[in-house]
Amino acid sequence: MIDMKKIVIVVCTFLCFGVVHAQDLKKNSFEISAFRNSSNDGQIPVSTMDNYGISVNYSRYFFKRWNVGAGWGFGDFNGKGYNGLFEEFYEFASNRNYTQYHIRLGFEPIQNERFAIGVQAEFLRFSYNAITDRWTGGPGLPGDDPRRVTLGRSRVSGGFFGPYGVFNLSENFFLRGNYLIGVPALNYDWSCNNVSLAVGYRF
Repeated sequence: MIDMKKIVIVVCTFLCFGVVHAQDLKKNSFEISAFRNSSNDGQIPVSTMDNYGISVNYSRYFFKRWNVGAGWGFGDFNGKGYNGLFEEFYEFASNRNYTQYHIRLGFEPIQNERFAIGVQAEFLRFSYNAITDRWTGGPGLPGDDPRRVTLGRSRVSGGFFGPYGVFNLSENFFLRGNYLIGVPALNYDWSCNNVSLAVGYRF
């Protein structure tokens, strides 16, 4: 299993030491973004997910139009269903402890002093408190349909791709919006939308 914490640390270290050439003197940026991940896999019964929270990100330009970044976020998890990722039990509904890590690579074919438009690929891993195992009885069995569940930490990885836009408020401050479509757990029968809006500082 990939250790996303170690990967993020390595990427951030690589970026901070500046071993690549950037497009100008202000090639680094920090962002604070509000994100929302939502999905519906279309199965019967339907499994859904709706996560939202705050993410802190660092990115760095190299060459002229390429940038690479990494970030960490936290927030609320809401999900239900039967597909192995979600569940119907809500014993700890207020303590899901959602966290996420991501690494992204972006390319900007359109750049000028006021704005930039690009596309990016992102690898995201999120985790949350969940039911990791269950056992259900049935009619005529001891206990008449007893249930036994195991609570633990679930981790899901996936790839995302989509457009983003950057609007420069000043020489240093900017707004960034992302809209990504992904496949968590690398399950191509289940898609997810990721929307975020960030305020950033470039230096």
